Amino acid sequence: MATRHLLVINGEAFHSGPAVGTRLELDEAEVFFCSIEDIRFDVQTGLTRVCEATSERDLAEFGLIHVAAYRRPTATLLSSITAYLEHRQRPAVHAAAISAPTKLYQLMVLAQNDLPVPTTVHMSRMLLSNSFAEVADRLGMPFVLKAVNASGGRMNFLIETEVDFLRYVEDPALAEVAFLAQEFIPNNGTFRALVFGKDVPIVMHRCNTDGTHLTNTERGGHATLFDVGTFDSEVLVMAVRAVELMGCGIAGVNLVQHRQTSRWYLLEVNSSPAIGTGAFAEEKTAAYSSYLRSKLADACTRR
Repeated sequence: MATRHLLVINGEAFHSGPAVGTRLELDEAEVFFCSIEDIRFDVQTGLTRVCEATSERDLAEFGLIHVAAYRRPTATLLSSITAYLEHRQRPAVHAAAISAPTKLYQLMVLAQNDLPVPTTVHMSRMLLSNSFAEVADRLGMPFVLKAVNASGGRMNFLIETEVDFLRYVEDPALAEVAFLAQEFIPNNGTFRALVFGKDVPIVMHRCNTDGTHLTNTERGGHATLFDVGTFDSEVLVMAVRAVELMGCGIAGVNLVQHRQTSRWYLLEVNSSPAIGTGAFAEEKTAAYSSYLRSKLADACTRR
């Protein structure tokens, strides 16, 4: 039986309003309140959980979730909350319309569809600053601290000590940054699979020679064109599936292979990958042109 409990996110006006008329009266339903900063996200392959951090009550235990106000960083997190509630078949009111897709949203959807992703935790800066021991125990050391919505390797830090961790989490200059703490996958470089529809015509291997964990070519990474014909076909299928789940026709999928276990992980699906610029622009443009010719031919045939 569905619970009659209601959770109102960012509903302080109802919860603490001085006037009696602002108090919510819902007959026998019990109303709970929390701030967006009190929401915690835990993501690992095949298992996701979103809970109210103070009580550790799962959002899926509520009969209904209502987002009452949109102060920052609400829009950044709503797509992830909505994806979780839809997966758990729980309704939300006033949530999806202003959602912004983020790395957290992608990881949530991929994990819920049993695609392999690094274990990831998201908490507000307030909660995160006191959680180093818990996060380190959950993710292992070192782990990665990255911004929810940054790209190109920006705001992406390898955390090896608590001093490193607090340097970024407590930096006033980064006060507006929402961070993900993520398991670090030891690797010999990352792979970028360029997906056009259901085809993967381009795979690039990217590594860095300066000893950092970042392999983005914008951050000094070196790219090598990989022979798609010899690449693991199951990994290519996984990349195509990831793009389908994100609703993209064209995307760049970042993958990494664990150096010890050889297991593959999905890191990100980029819906606007560099095609006409960056490494191997000529080869990428040729593959893109071929894809567009095919799409145009299909469109003309259906007329």
